[in-house]
Amino acid sequence: MAVEFHLDVVTPTKNVFSGNVVSVTAPGSEGQFQVLAGHAPFLSSLATGEVRVDLADKSQQTYKVSGGFFEVSANRAMLLVESAS
Repeated sequence: MAVEFHLDVVTPTKNVFSGNVVSVTAPGSEGQFQVLAGHAPFLSSLATGEVRVDLADKSQQTYKVSGGFFEVSANRAMLLVESAS
């Protein structure tokens, strides 16, 4: 069984995703990065690009985002983005 953590993807108008994930790959303003369960506390601004979410059932979800922030703390992650589709 894969180790999971909780992820929320939120825009100013709606909650796009909320659930447990295995990993998240995102376009940071200084380059792409990946977060796994147990990651140290972390805050990054995001560039426009694609966020890939890997789920425990081995499926993936992708979102095109346009700017925002990514925060990791206490085995929870939150993407606060301007838009996600």
